Amino acid sequence: MPEYLEYSLKADALILGERIKGGIFRPSSKSLRWSTITMALRKWTGKRDLHAIGVLDSYESNYFVYSPTERAAKTSKIPLQVEVLNNVEGNVYIVKNSKLELPYEFKIFLGALISKGFGKCDLKFEREIKNPERKKGTLCTRIPLKYKHLFSIEEVKPIYGYLFEPNPNTMTGTYIKSLFEGSEVEGPVFLLGDNNGR
Repeated sequence: MPEYLEYSLKADALILGERIKGGIFRPSSKSLRWSTITMALRKWTGKRDLHAIGVLDSYESNYFVYSPTERAAKTSKIPLQVEVLNNVEGNVYIVKNSKLELPYEFKIFLGALISKGFGKCDLKFEREIKNPERKKGTLCTRIPLKYKHLFSIEEVKPIYGYLFEPNPNTMTGTYIKSLFEGSEVEGPVFLLGDNNGR
């Protein structure tokens, strides 16, 4: 059974944008999905075989308005209102890997509009998790089906969606079928509902 490294996560302001075509309001995801935290950690460590998932415990919702710029024409588009998560606290669960060495504390950047000052996160090591308690419950994050075994997840009443998986060293990628929050599953208690397994 996989083992995990648990890190606490704190951030002043995150934008975990949902992909929505059109419209002038962009909500933020309330779950720290596999694609967001895994890609941020891969970028920080340079390790391609790293897998992680996150759970947000508390946050406040606020809003930020900005006008994206069309660089070629040097004109601004219609202003967008973006949901921002402030005073974020949560936990990150990294699949333990013998090739992976992480410091006790470090900083990464997550989500959208990093250039505008959003996304800085402080991570602090909490514990190693071996043989985590498992039970049936409601999944509180998003995990690709092809990686669910890394998080000891079994589907009961799934809710499916798609997450973006980038191709290494390119600007391309594919959308892969995934389990979304609200799915009824059997899995580690730290990924279920409000129970963080402590």
